[in-house]
Amino acid sequence: MFDQAYDPAQYDRLFRSGGPVQLDHIETFLDIIESRNFNRTADRLGLTQSTISTRIKNLESAIGSELFQRGRAGAEPTAAGRRFEAYARSLVSTWSQARHDVRAFNRFEGTLRIAAQVGMTRSVLPGWVETLCQALPKSSIHVESDYSNQMVSDLSMGNLDIAVLYAPRYLPEIAYEHLMVEEYVMVSTAARTLSDVDPETYIRPGYTAVLEKTHAELLAELAICRLSTGSETLAEIMLRRTGGTCYMRSDDARRFTAELRSFLVEGAPTLHQPVHTAILARRKHEPIIRKGIRALQVAVMSLEV
Repeated sequence: MFDQAYDPAQYDRLFRSGGPVQLDHIETFLDIIESRNFNRTADRLGLTQSTISTRIKNLESAIGSELFQRGRAGAEPTAAGRRFEAYARSLVSTWSQARHDVRAFNRFEGTLRIAAQVGMTRSVLPGWVETLCQALPKSSIHVESDYSNQMVSDLSMGNLDIAVLYAPRYLPEIAYEHLMVEEYVMVSTAARTLSDVDPETYIRPGYTAVLEKTHAELLAELAICRLSTGSETLAEIMLRRTGGTCYMRSDDARRFTAELRSFLVEGAPTLHQPVHTAILARRKHEPIIRKGIRALQVAVMSLEV
């Protein structure tokens, strides 16, 4: 029986020269995580059940831990299997990105992978991408929207070049710079003043930790309400469907009030969210990184005009 304790040193040996584990072993493992059944994975991958079993057995041998508990009900990941899942997904993602980047060199002079906080799709990202395409006409550009923790992890692992995020996680290899401050204002389909806001139809903004903290300090009377959300998009959709009050970015609020009969709530405090850029510190002087940051700054300045 394998030792259930997961040893990172064993993981490090997986892909050393001469090792028995190949990428398809990892992909098979991830398919079983989803299917919870060796036979079902065999059907999905067009392989025999014995091939699937052999791949997992080789993977377990290389790691030194049992990854699945087999039974009549199917296959359930062990504690080691659940822990290995994140590493496995990272390996597949890194391999996919590596293939893309290397192939891109046949056609492009460079590649740049950027990401911005979820919710910036209508604000920062469009102008940034447009400016990047002008500044880097011979480069390949990949764009994502994500959350701060994941973007920091992707930067650390080399899967991302530049990130725009709300919550820095301070690691020695990551360099952060203050970029801007986003303003959030209260919008309502019914209330014109703060005193008119109905707590029953108010959506508390849980978009970021900073906004939650500031909101609790400035609007204690609305800190406890029936509905809160971490999605700005969902808050806007709910206002369109059922009416009510919520906080929006100032530019989204202007668009919303122009499209729908609604109001900027008088007397409601403006909430502020700092925004930061993040890159690998050792890459800050690379020309493509510097051009990417400059394009971002230009995009931000155009938002302020």
